[in-house]
Amino acid sequence: MPKAEETDRGGPITGRKVTLRDVARRAGVHVSTASRALDEAGSGRIGPATIERVRSAAVELGYSRDLLASGLKRGETKTIGVVVADLDNPHNAPVIRGIARGLEAAEFVPLVAETAESRERFERVLTHLTQRRIDALITSAAHLDGAEILSWLVPADTPVVLAIRGLPGTDHDTVVHDDATGGSLAAQHLVSLGHRRLAQLAGPADIDTFVRRAGGFSRAVQAAAREEVSLPGRGSAAPDFDEGRRLMERLLDLPDCPTAVFAPTDVMAVGALDAIAGRGLRCPEDISVVGYNDIEMSRYISPPLTTIELPSEELGAEAARMALAAIRHPEEAGGRLVELPAGLVVRRSTGPVP
Repeated sequence: MPKAEETDRGGPITGRKVTLRDVARRAGVHVSTASRALDEAGSGRIGPATIERVRSAAVELGYSRDLLASGLKRGETKTIGVVVADLDNPHNAPVIRGIARGLEAAEFVPLVAETAESRERFERVLTHLTQRRIDALITSAAHLDGAEILSWLVPADTPVVLAIRGLPGTDHDTVVHDDATGGSLAAQHLVSLGHRRLAQLAGPADIDTFVRRAGGFSRAVQAAAREEVSLPGRGSAAPDFDEGRRLMERLLDLPDCPTAVFAPTDVMAVGALDAIAGRGLRCPEDISVVGYNDIEMSRYISPPLTTIELPSEELGAEAARMALAAIRHPEEAGGRLVELPAGLVVRRSTGPVP
């Protein structure tokens, strides 16, 4: 009876799992050459014709690589930890999509977890991920005490990429938005419409993103010689719909309510719109509102929301590129900063001063 190897040369192998040796035999190359041809990291060392022949043979035979095994040979698990603050926030979906698509070509996959803005949960998630030997960590959930937590819980040889939220004074690779300019653009737009009493809904004071957006807004208001109405205290740890509504209601209770409001997230802005409507007021006829992020729903709510555009998927893809570069070239990792530009998107939630 002929051997299986002699009978499978003209078509797919049946009755057993296809091996790398089968692919090499079909392509007429050594097993090590077949392995390099199927590995994106090693394929540059052999000719394109050989790569094509090996990969065609793999397709014909139905060969599936053991990505974990091949990664472990290089000390990799082919996984990237991705830690976000809140999976309910629609801003995070395109960020994660950008990360996943950025990793796909390199055959890495993201392991996604959320912190719900909890320090304890952040620590727990980091512990679980590092125990699973992730090859790098991307996080958009860091508070300003995050540098200390990361240094405790993430091994020094595991690259860390900060996305959206930076940590001033650290040397982690970072991709953020130009939040200061974004806050400034929001203020300048409202000032251009004639508003003289403006306010912003305060985000958490221990998150770099909100600090920079608030600072940009306040500086622009001051530069225009307008009044910024402030509420005592700071925002809560959750910059969400309920917090936006709560803070807007406090502004509406003031004897002389501002005519224009900046919310540091679109979700908070939607909460503000709900509070305005609940008092029988209209936006923008009575109060103008500007959000931040330009999430998809912002163009469909009533009125459509004027906001600061943040290219979330692009930001996620850049974070993935940074993580992969740090894995492949650890000697070059750390200290790189990418800041994506801010842009104003004008819709119908802003109008001239009443």
